[in-house]
Amino acid sequence: MQMLTTPPQVPYPSRYIIDPVAFFIALIGGPLLFTALSFWALLIPVFALILGGPIYLVVGTPVLLWYLRNHDGDPSALGFLSLKVIGFLAPLTILISAAISDEELLLIGIYSIGFCMFFAAAWAYCFGRIYQHLRRDFFAKPRRM
Repeated sequence: MQMLTTPPQVPYPSRYIIDPVAFFIALIGGPLLFTALSFWALLIPVFALILGGPIYLVVGTPVLLWYLRNHDGDPSALGFLSLKVIGFLAPLTILISAAISDEELLLIGIYSIGFCMFFAAAWAYCFGRIYQHLRRDFFAKPRRM
C-alpha cells in the first residue's frame, strides 16, 4: 500500500514591498531633478524630458515596479538596468524601421539611442536616489510573502 505524502513546502523568496508614495514621487521627480540640475546644457535636457518623458513612463514604470519588488533599489543598479532595457529595445526599434524600409526613421532611431542611453541612466539614477531617500523604513526590508 502506497502512502500519499504532501510535497515539501518550498519557501517563497523574500520580496520588497514598494512604498507607493515614494515610488510615484521618485518616478516623476527623477527626470525633473536631472533636468533642473542640467538644463543649462543647451536646453537639451528640457527637450529630452518632453520627448522621452512619455516613453520613460510607459516603459520605465512596469520595469521599475518589477525590479523594486525583487531588489533594494540601489541607484547605480537602476541606472545599469535602464541601459539593459535600452540595449534590448534599441535593436528591436532598428529592425522594425529597417523592415519598413524607412531610412530616415532608421537614422533618427540610431542617433536617438545615444541620447536615450544617457538620459535613461541619469533619470533612473535620480529615481533611485529619491526613492531611497523617501522610502519609509518598513519598505526597506524584504518580507516573506
